[in-house]
Amino acid sequence: MTVAMSDPSAPHDPQAAPHQEHHVRTPTHELSHEAKLARERFHTTVLSIVLLGVLAMLAYAAAFDLDHWAEWVVFGGICFAGLGTVVAIKSR
Repeated sequence: MTVAMSDPSAPHDPQAAPHQEHHVRTPTHELSHEAKLARERFHTTVLSIVLLGVLAMLAYAAAFDLDHWAEWVVFGGICFAGLGTVVAIKSR
């Protein structure tokens, strides 16, 4: 009697052959060095764009909501830290 793998009531058989998972992308440990570097460059570019987008949204919100000099100082510190992060990420 064979029980389907999708049946949650069937117990796991440790002697059974391992199930091969389907990967949409090649796992990183199977890539060549050049492909790993290309993937890392892509990921850091995406993260930098997202961070700049968040900083742009903060700048938009700041333009309409900040009305005290201390709030602008804190906002400047946040922007400085965000831009420093982008420079640190892209300088690798």
